[in-house]
Amino acid sequence: METAAAASTKGPSAAPSWADMETDCLVHVFARLDLEDLAASAPLVCRGWRRAAADPSLWRALDLRRDHLARFMPWAPLAAAFARRYAVHRFSLAGFLRLCVSRARGSAHDVALPPLLADPAHEIDHISLQCPRLQRLALPQLTAADEARLPDLIPRWPLLEHLELDTKPSSSSPSSFPALVAQLALHCPAFASLKTSGAVKPEDAAAVARSLPGLRSLCLDRSYLPREQLLAILAGCRELREFSARGCVGFDENDEEVLRRGARIQRFDVGGSKLVDDDLEEEFAAGGGGFCDLSDVDVIVM
Repeated sequence: METAAAASTKGPSAAPSWADMETDCLVHVFARLDLEDLAASAPLVCRGWRRAAADPSLWRALDLRRDHLARFMPWAPLAAAFARRYAVHRFSLAGFLRLCVSRARGSAHDVALPPLLADPAHEIDHISLQCPRLQRLALPQLTAADEARLPDLIPRWPLLEHLELDTKPSSSSPSSFPALVAQLALHCPAFASLKTSGAVKPEDAAAVARSLPGLRSLCLDRSYLPREQLLAILAGCRELREFSARGCVGFDENDEEVLRRGARIQRFDVGGSKLVDDDLEEEFAAGGGGFCDLSDVDVIVM
């Protein structure tokens, strides 16, 4: 048996190598990395890290909106890393999105798309087929034709709980928003949260109140939202716990009836909302696009 004196002459044990860590431990650590590091940095270290970085659990939340213009430009570090690792010389956001979806292996539950996709409808179709367990979805501004297709895709996401639309479908397809809401009510029993912005017409408010009475969270910031439509929504959605209509046009933030209806809601915020001048009311009611449109974004085709 080795004596204590002999043992004391030996140096300290070598620290375990990161490369020798168990895969599940690495996965736990990698959960703190951004998608870019998981795709183009961690896999370059060694086989063990490559195996851990490919674990589907790390690709379940795919938020591609943050700093999208800087992150996905051809000269950005991410594109350079892909060129070195995968010999990809025409890096594109659509290609990166498909890589993320593929790594998730059908387990993605949270997807947020930026307004930089050349063909968002094509990618949304792909997500609807490859991400059947989706619970949260955030979409950029779409064309009228793409908006009209959304109701047909909703049945593919039976677990959907939250939907975020940069702009509410309304312009060229007057029935598309009521149809979308009806599909959510029919096919997504756990649906509880909606965020959008646009001109809320009487048929839109009626659809929300009729089809989504169990809605828990609703955000209509920066919308054209007439008082009558607002009151109809508040009267129909009795389960609301969060409601936000900040910076809207169509009602006054100090309207006593609006505040009375909102008093039962835990988080109720209508700050900055105001009535519109009479000579502008018809313009907003016709579509509200000028008030609610996003700032123009210069898109670089890659």
